[in-house]
This record gives sequence, structure tokens and C-alpha cells, in this order.
Amino acid sequence: MTDLREAFCFFLRRGLGDMPQTREPELVLTREEWKLLFRMASVQAVSGVFIDGVASVSLRPDRDLWEQWIAHLFYLEQINERIASRGEEWVGRLAEAGIRAQVFKGSSVAAWYPYPLHRSFGDIDLVVEEGWRKLEEWLHGQGVPFRNEWGDLVVHEEGLTTVEFHPYWEYLYNPVMNVRLQDWLKEGSSNELYLVCLIVHLRRHFLTYGIGLKQVCDVTMMLRRAHLNQSKLAYMLERLRLKRFCRVLFGFIDTYLGGAESYPFVPLFSDKDFALMREVIFHEGYLLKQAQEEKGAKERFPFVRIGRHAWFWMRRSLRLGGMMPDEACWFLLHQVMRRVGFSKKLF
Repeated sequence: MTDLREAFCFFLRRGLGDMPQTREPELVLTREEWKLLFRMASVQAVSGVFIDGVASVSLRPDRDLWEQWIAHLFYLEQINERIASRGEEWVGRLAEAGIRAQVFKGSSVAAWYPYPLHRSFGDIDLVVEEGWRKLEEWLHGQGVPFRNEWGDLVVHEEGLTTVEFHPYWEYLYNPVMNVRLQDWLKEGSSNELYLVCLIVHLRRHFLTYGIGLKQVCDVTMMLRRAHLNQSKLAYMLERLRLKRFCRVLFGFIDTYLGGAESYPFVPLFSDKDFALMREVIFHEGYLLKQAQEEKGAKERFPFVRIGRHAWFWMRRSLRLGGMMPDEACWFLLHQVMRRVGFSKKLF
């Protein structure tokens, strides 16, 4: 019987450019197994990269299925072009109003991929570096409906995607570490700092509602293709207390995604945290958030819903806290403060 996870990771490694190119395994896949592989890729938001991987080898699904996948690639390309163009339009409109913003993630990180337009699309994330205080007034003046989600402003563009305006590139729940990160961001950008922000973002999702392979692929491609000063990167990650988490993350990348030529820290492989990361990424992925929201929507009594959320966050923080003990503790405090309406963020 074919190990579908092994086959899936092989095609994903090939789609990412493989480091180094691995020999094509002798796979025999049924139509149903090919469909399962594509579903795995879709759930993990890496369908375009997966198809690129299949295209790089001689093995193919049947013609009908392959043509469907090629059509899916064309769809990805068209949507990504529209979203990238829309992001640039927003940046331009904001600049005319004296508001300086940049795109974070999305098309900016896709540039590191072999085929940038094949990275699965998501929201348009705009970081407002200057002029945040007049953003709300400007959106009102433009007649653009928006909502405030815990300090971020969110605009839903009908028929396209969601635009999220953020006052920070990234943040940490630990206030001391967060001040350090914000100070670095004020000093200017660099590839190392951008990658640090990607990892901070990934770790926060890992702690809260889980992550999928798309975010891990983003980190992988920057490790491979960005010109990085490994000493500088190691210094930043260590100063933000990200070393333990990164060692486990790099071990996962090396094992399942083909790795990188060098890392700022030695990857960690045989460890309970490595097994935990594998479980969170492969078994929870992006579906955990959806499952929790569906449970919450079914609960009639608000106090019961809040209690269940609190129990969920406490259990999750205890489960994952070994990789990020201080951040997990501050996250729980943040959730309590948010629920009682003390503040939008602890900074």
C-alpha cells in the first residue's frame, strides 16, 4: 500500500524546488489516491506547489484529472494576479492620502517561490507604517465599509478577498519581547527581520488555531532563496526567545520539505516537540479554527461558550508550551484581558 503522506511530501518537495533533487520513487497510485493527494494539498493550501511537483516527474494521474488540475493552476494564476494588483492599488491609494503601507506575506513572500503565482492566495495584508491614525477617517471618507477586529481594520471586497490593515508588521504576546521586536522594526527592514516576522506569525498561529504547510513553505523558501546573514538571524531569533521553536520547525522542514543549505540553529528531529509539531501541522492544519468556530456558533449560552473557549486555550497552551513557555503564559493572560475588555492588545 502506498504511503500517501510520503508521496505527498515528495511532490511538495519537488514543487518547492527540492534541495537537492531526490530520485523519483516507484509509485503506483490509483485515481482515488491521486484525488486524496490533491485533497491533502488543498486542505494545506499548497495545491499549486503540489501540482508543480507532479509536473516535474514522469508520473501522472489520468488525463481527465490532470486537465482539471491544470485548469486549477490557471485559476490560481488569474486570482493571484488580481490580488497582487489590488494590493498595489491599495498601497497607491493610501500613499495619495499620506498613508504609507506595504504588503506583508502574500505576493511579497510568493516572490521567493519557483512559480510565485502558484502559491495559494489568501487575504491582502497591508502593514501601515505611517498614518495609522487617519486611516479610519480616510476609509469613511472613501465610503469603504470596514470593521475593527482587535485593533486591525478589515475590509471585505466582494467577489475577491479580504483586506486587512495592521498597525504592526508583527507582535508577540510577551510585552518585553514585543518591545524589542517593535524597536527593530522602527530601525528599518531586512531579509532577516522579514523572516523573523514570518516565524513569529507562524508560531502565533501554531499556538492559537494551528497552522498549515503553506506558512511552513513560506519560511522554507526564504531560508533557501533569501540572502540571509545567519549570525544576524540567529541573534534576532534568540533575543526573541524563538530558538527552541525554530529548532523544531527547522527539523520539520528538513525532514518533510527538503530542507535548506544552512540554518541559524541546528535542527531538532527526535524529540516529543517534533512529534507534536508534526501532529499539529498534518492532523490539525487549518481545520482546527473552523471546527472551534462551528462549536462556538452552536452554543446558545454566551457564558458556556466563553468557558469552553477558556478551557480550550488553557489545554492548548499547556500542550504546546514546551516550545514557547513564556509566550504561552502571556497568551493566556492576553485572552483573559481581552475577554474582560481591558484592552485590545497588551501593548
